[in-house]
Amino acid sequence: MRFSTLLKKPAEWMRTAGPDNEIVMTSRIRLARNLRDHSFPGWARKEERLELMTEVKPVVEELGEMRDAFSEEMTNLSAIEKQVLVERHLISREHAAKGPGCATVMNRKQTVSIMINEEDHLRMQSIQPGLQLMRAYRSLDAIDTELESKLDYAFDTHYGYLT
Repeated sequence: MRFSTLLKKPAEWMRTAGPDNEIVMTSRIRLARNLRDHSFPGWARKEERLELMTEVKPVVEELGEMRDAFSEEMTNLSAIEKQVLVERHLISREHAAKGPGCATVMNRKQTVSIMINEEDHLRMQSIQPGLQLMRAYRSLDAIDTELESKLDYAFDTHYGYLT
């Protein structure tokens, strides 16, 4: 999907009224994951970030939920395009400022976005209209489970997922 296509429609969570929307505008769930045997983004050299992005981005793009997604390296986006993504809560301000080796992938409905090499290797989020925390969680949990079957997450039996 191209950025111009993304701009034509507001995100689904902006267009649709969800449960209890008179009080709760949106529900958002976020997960952070890192890969084993890779330096965390804040410590990684540019070459390491580029290598990880090259490895991870195609895996994310192949997820069922992400078919025909908007997928782009941050260095290929203009300042205005980044600002639009920040205002739609699809990327963080910190990610908008990132350079080589950083990317973003989001589904057509703009309800799921995955930032590659933000503070962690993967910063995933699901946004739903109204009070729908469980729906947002189930959506993101399915994506996380699928990714974990294809990528080697950094996990410790005592500490859990390493972030």
